[in-house]
Amino acid sequence: PPFQEMTLRNGVRMLLVENHRQPSVVFRLVMPAGARYDAAGKSGTAALLATLLTKGAGSRTAEQFTAAIENTGGGLQAVVDSDFLNVFGSVLSDAAPLAFTLLGEAVTRPTLAPAEFALAQAQSLSGLQMSSASPAFLATTTLLAGLYGTHPYAAVPTPATVRAITPDDVRQFHTSHVRPRGALLVVAGDITPAQLRAWAGAAFASWTGAPPASGAAAPAPPSRRRAEIVLVHRPGSVQSNILIGNLALGPADSSRLAAELALQVLGGGSDGRLFKVLREQKSWTYGAYASMSRPLGLGLFQASAEVRTAVTDSAVTEMLAQLARLGREPIPTKELEDTRSGMVGSFPLAIETPGGLAALVAFVKLYGVPADYLQSYRLKLSRVTSAQVTAAARRVVRPDEALIVVVGDAVALYDKLAAIAPVTLRSADGRALQPAELMPKRTPPGPSTREDS
Repeated sequence: PPFQEMTLRNGVRMLLVENHRQPSVVFRLVMPAGARYDAAGKSGTAALLATLLTKGAGSRTAEQFTAAIENTGGGLQAVVDSDFLNVFGSVLSDAAPLAFTLLGEAVTRPTLAPAEFALAQAQSLSGLQMSSASPAFLATTTLLAGLYGTHPYAAVPTPATVRAITPDDVRQFHTSHVRPRGALLVVAGDITPAQLRAWAGAAFASWTGAPPASGAAAPAPPSRRRAEIVLVHRPGSVQSNILIGNLALGPADSSRLAAELALQVLGGGSDGRLFKVLREQKSWTYGAYASMSRPLGLGLFQASAEVRTAVTDSAVTEMLAQLARLGREPIPTKELEDTRSGMVGSFPLAIETPGGLAALVAFVKLYGVPADYLQSYRLKLSRVTSAQVTAAARRVVRPDEALIVVVGDAVALYDKLAAIAPVTLRSADGRALQPAELMPKRTPPGPSTREDS
């Protein structure tokens, strides 16, 4: 559906998609204040701020703020990704004026009370403690570090960085980065342009300023010339987590649509090649998938599977073979058309709700994709040729220079994986290991107690 664009005096851009069929309003305010802007050594600051935005604002305590938003018949929450801070919610349309008031209070006047900060920090540390024991978490953080190097996209919160964050750090992050210039408010539902301008204008009347200039460019990710394996040792593990990845495309790359079609063929679900081969044919895993991230900067491709320790090397070999095949052989016509039909047919589901539509409209405006992305998605997808899909696959899926992360029992895996590609050993806490350290330590024999005959 068409949307109307407006801009408030303080610089907030607004997009409205009117839909009066249901008495509800959804909204999403997006600001360039994501995790990539966390200070060095304090990863997790933006995430803590997101938690605290709805834990008291204006003159309302956390309990009062929660009660107020619940009385609108909807909800309000905030999350961060690598690039953006998102504050979003939905309410019944007759409560929209109050919802915009609460949104304005949360964004412009969060209390950031010390007690709420301490609770949010403790919850974050507890979550990290649980995550750090997860092989999937270890695989993901290892892959990000290996592909992005010192680029901010590689930084993830750790107990040390979260403990280093102070209430003043969160307050300063809010003061510096949560600003109207560069912010985008997308609203969909039972609301008119005049109502949106009036209610949002009142909610953000005191909000002024711009986020800091980007300054120096982020460090370039390391270049890769060959495939290599990082083996993260989890002693006694009965299964292995496998991630194979490489840096891929930006969000507005002209090959993006063809690449998405290729990756759907490779590992978009139960009809994907990885799933069919590794699960249905080999019975090595419950599922194997492939995907491509879409940050504002350079994204990454990854293929994943969890397999038994005994078949880990075989699974890695098969996954690499399927990745290479995707860019080497044209996809059979029926396989390509079945995959395309599934993508074309499922697209309306992504925009059938006001919330889904608001999220996609925000994506179009913030990520630099063509303005007609939503309107032309199905038509352009239907016109992607087999040759374009194969060419995009060669650009995006590069097994000859991939980083292969395996989290599992290195004692059982090291020699087998070393036959596939060079292996670097790590402990679960990131410490470098040497192969000799995998050998069981032998207890030296004690003095003999046997009497000589």
